[in-house]
Amino acid sequence: MTDKLTAKSFQFRLIPTLLTIVIVTVALGLGVWQLERLEWKNGLLARLDSQMSGVAVPLPESVEAKDWEYRRVSLAGQFLYDREFHLGPRVRDGKVGYEMVVPFRRASGGIVLVNRGWIADGLAVNRPEGIVPVEGFVRFPKKTMFAPANDAAKNQWYWVDTKAMDAAAPAFIVDAVAEAAGVYPAGGALRVDIPNDHKNYAIFWFGMAGVMLLIYIMASRQPAAKRESQHAGV
Repeated sequence: MTDKLTAKSFQFRLIPTLLTIVIVTVALGLGVWQLERLEWKNGLLARLDSQMSGVAVPLPESVEAKDWEYRRVSLAGQFLYDREFHLGPRVRDGKVGYEMVVPFRRASGGIVLVNRGWIADGLAVNRPEGIVPVEGFVRFPKKTMFAPANDAAKNQWYWVDTKAMDAAAPAFIVDAVAEAAGVYPAGGALRVDIPNDHKNYAIFWFGMAGVMLLIYIMASRQPAAKRESQHAGV
């Protein structure tokens, strides 16, 4: 008698079954997609690490974002300090300052914007004259969602707008590497922080598919005595 009351059997119901199939299929699809994104992101990060840690290569006259962004480059020319721009505010070691962006006339011709790094009021500024070498990383700046609008008329700059700063400059900027401790502007302003959470997302979606399937199975199982009573019309 006890075995009969505790035994459970599976009851097929069309609507819950179809709904479960749809949800599980979508969740599995999203999980697979996140795994594909994980593979792509790992490849991207490996490529960026290789480019940024490699030996600096001479900056060509024309570069494409897909091939040159975050690549370490070298160039030579002269800083045009009478046209420098200050990006700010920027906080470093608890102190408020700004990043110094200066047009750089290349020895080979043409203008490139160079972010020389962070500086604050009251610090001695190193401004090398004449033809100087520069080493840094290529970056194609874009306005973020929360960045305020620049005010060129007031010379207030919150993000790098290459065309507004210098119409002759190309769309990229070179973020200079750090020169030496205690020398300002302090280069090395570039920070590449690309999130890589696709593995966690994949686990989440696969887990959701498993949970949904478990809920469906549990909800579809009924005590044998109850099912027999339903068939008997009780």
